[in-house]
Amino acid sequence: MSDNHPVDAETVRGRGSRGVIATGAGVGLWVVNGLLHFPIVGLVIAGGLVALGIKGLTDKNRTDKATGGILMGAGALGLASFFLPKLTAFLFGMSGLALVGYGIYNLVKFAQGVKSRS
Repeated sequence: MSDNHPVDAETVRGRGSRGVIATGAGVGLWVVNGLLHFPIVGLVIAGGLVALGIKGLTDKNRTDKATGGILMGAGALGLASFFLPKLTAFLFGMSGLALVGYGIYNLVKFAQGVKSRS
């Protein structure tokens, strides 16, 4: 099957948005993972992520609740990094890698969609 047929504009925009957001989130996880190795900064970041997660969970919007759950999980993992540093570093690193890979995949599909529309 060929991928050269024109793609719906909404699909192209969605792929581009997902690509940028997922890639940025993956890089963000790598940065947070690096900052968690500093004791005070790590506690502040992890606590802030938990607080933002709780705020998101209390919102009425379904997307905000999902984002809040993810932020709270990342904050809890950040707090766990003081007890299980190697495991949490591995999890943050692999999660960042998966998000960057997903983002790049979507950005490639976005570029193909833009090309097929021209």
